[in-house]
Amino acid sequence: MLTVLTGATGFFGSHLLIRLLQRPGEVTALVRQDGDAGRRRLEHALRATGEPLPEDLHTRVRLLRADLTEPLLGLSPERHRELAGQADVIWHNAAVIDLAAPLEQVMRVNVEGTRRVLELASAAPGPLPRVLYTSSSYVAGGRLEGTVLEDDLDDRYGFRTPYEQSKYAAEQAVRGWAHDRNHPVTVLRPSVLTTDRALPRNAPLHPLAEVGARLSLLSRLGPSRLFPGATPDTPAVVEVPGRADAMMNLVPVEYAAEASVHVALRTPQRLVETFHLTHPRETPVSACLDAMRDLCPWLDLRVGPDAPSHTSEHGTQQLAQLLGGIHPYTRLHRTYDRTALLDALGHALPDPPAPDRNYLVAVLRSAPSVAASLTP
Repeated sequence: MLTVLTGATGFFGSHLLIRLLQRPGEVTALVRQDGDAGRRRLEHALRATGEPLPEDLHTRVRLLRADLTEPLLGLSPERHRELAGQADVIWHNAAVIDLAAPLEQVMRVNVEGTRRVLELASAAPGPLPRVLYTSSSYVAGGRLEGTVLEDDLDDRYGFRTPYEQSKYAAEQAVRGWAHDRNHPVTVLRPSVLTTDRALPRNAPLHPLAEVGARLSLLSRLGPSRLFPGATPDTPAVVEVPGRADAMMNLVPVEYAAEASVHVALRTPQRLVETFHLTHPRETPVSACLDAMRDLCPWLDLRVGPDAPSHTSEHGTQQLAQLLGGIHPYTRLHRTYDRTALLDALGHALPDPPAPDRNYLVAVLRSAPSVAASLTP
């Protein structure tokens, strides 16, 4: 069986790939960089998962240079037809996940790129390949409360980031393709992916690792970086706008990847299947902020309108960059239904443990310190 996989060298994609290689089959990874440099990047990403590399890695994984934003994925017509005819499974996982990226960029990659991958599936001369698409639980957009069902997909609440909007539009394209072709698709919606593993240099990072690396750097630089004239002697209390009971859904990447591959090996039960790869318990944003103090003790971040604040406009902009994936979601108090996921998994995979303080601190500390950067 041949799986065509996009995003194989990313944080989630590398965990998917290493688990696919624990089963029979071959993989063609569509990448931006092939050759020796591409191989090195792939090996760095796979080693960072903590899973052993198979001895036959280079014979089972082929790198194919491609561009999601180009017609035919940047391939020649002949190579495009050949790949479409060879693929048993097409798993589209690549995406721009930067929450601060402009709408035009994320729409071009996340939406138009998805359409290009669907065109590859449509080009198969025989039976169409199995199609899997990695979306995001944050297609729920600006919905603040309630339980999001796995089949829910609407834009009535608007979107808090261009990323959310792009993933919503991409899911719409995937669903439309399935109905037009009368061919099943599987949609996987992970929440915020994390790991408490210490990540080596050159490893792909998850959002909270990037936040932690910035906090560690900020701790060394001192409070004057954000607040001119401030000293580390007095903690800087900073209000992050939001609600005090805000919640995030953090799921270990190891669980999400194992669940994804289990679902991928299962015969689809419906034309469009959607699975929330989410944690059964939400994590209070306040718990994440508490863990952040371990990395930067002089910065006391709080959520809520009543917390005192001593930040400037410049400091506010810096904090928005610093908090990365948390800052847009400090008003959310919603949960995610997992009925379809649990039915598909049966008893094959236990739920992950609830993230405690030690886990959250380890998640934030998982990136090497050299990974941090702060805009002046």
